[in-house]
Amino acid sequence: MLPKFLSVIDDPTVHEMAGVKLAGTYDFDNEGEPSQRVEVIKDGVLKNFLMSRMPVKNFDQSNGHGRNQPGRMPTGRQGNLIVTSTQTVPESEMRQHLIDEAKKQGKPYGLYFDDIQGGFTLTTRALPQAFQVLPVLVYKVYADGRPDELVRGVDIVGTPLAALTRILTTGDQPRVFNGVCGAESGQVPVAAVAPSMLFSEMEVQKRAHEHERPPLLAPPGFEDAGVAGDAQAMPGVKP
Repeated sequence: MLPKFLSVIDDPTVHEMAGVKLAGTYDFDNEGEPSQRVEVIKDGVLKNFLMSRMPVKNFDQSNGHGRNQPGRMPTGRQGNLIVTSTQTVPESEMRQHLIDEAKKQGKPYGLYFDDIQGGFTLTTRALPQAFQVLPVLVYKVYADGRPDELVRGVDIVGTPLAALTRILTTGDQPRVFNGVCGAESGQVPVAAVAPSMLFSEMEVQKRAHEHERPPLLAPPGFEDAGVAGDAQAMPGVKP
């Protein structure tokens, strides 16, 4: 499922990594089972699933990952998902590796994703298996040495298996993402820990955005606040 240098565990018993507290920590899952460290992928090979008390073929025991939002039925869910790598380069050299890969492929630039605000994936069997990640900061890193250029409105998209097999190497520092994951059993707090990664190829798409213009006048009853040209009266609207 992954390159051989990558492994994935889920460990709700871990409270902190890289100096950051993890949101997916818990002592017992929502079915009363003690939380457990689960080796999901070892050296690129799938070994286990995150299990609730609901069995699947060849996996008939809970491993402490039955989680749910109140009012929903528990299912096997992520806690603290941790990605480790045996093929790393110093974090300070990752940008140069991106430039080298762009030159190797004859591309004028590569894309550097500095931060993300979240994302989602489809997990229902009746729907196509796809994901979308919502970056916050994206830069074009030019192979010819030109200054980096900020790119707006870019989302990462693709299918999980195809994208994950394109990882070339990783950085040597873990990064923590805390958030809330939504699935069939509702919203649960989770954490993901992984190093930065270099992909040989990544599919992106233009993000949809609003085309409506802001109002020129204040709403009825707020006329004393001034017109939209008053930046103090109407925050966020430029004169």
